[in-house]
Amino acid sequence: MSKIIPFRQLAKAQHLHFLEHKRREYQEREDYLQRLRRLLFQIEGQMRTAEILQLEVFKQAAKHFHISLDFPSQGDRLVMQRFFAENPFLFTLTEFFANRLTPEECLEKISTLAKPER
Repeated sequence: MSKIIPFRQLAKAQHLHFLEHKRREYQEREDYLQRLRRLLFQIEGQMRTAEILQLEVFKQAAKHFHISLDFPSQGDRLVMQRFFAENPFLFTLTEFFANRLTPEECLEKISTLAKPER
């Protein structure tokens, strides 16, 4: 004769199985997220380095053409975007680097912005 398992015991076993399954599912996803966070942190670091190197190009160009630039804090991306859009020298260089201006056109625009040397 087969043994009868009480409903409570079956329900408890089902709940325990459900919880264990969800814990494994959660842990797998959490481990995956941790790996993605580490990767994202590395990528953000590399992007930040590349952005700083790009800013150096603009600083070198400003120094070359004797144009003084006071860059805003690099942590504020919105202010930095506005600075690039509103500064005629930076806007001109951005247009040149995006291949929307020829070198001659770029130099002509920069020449009008540069202070004449005495």
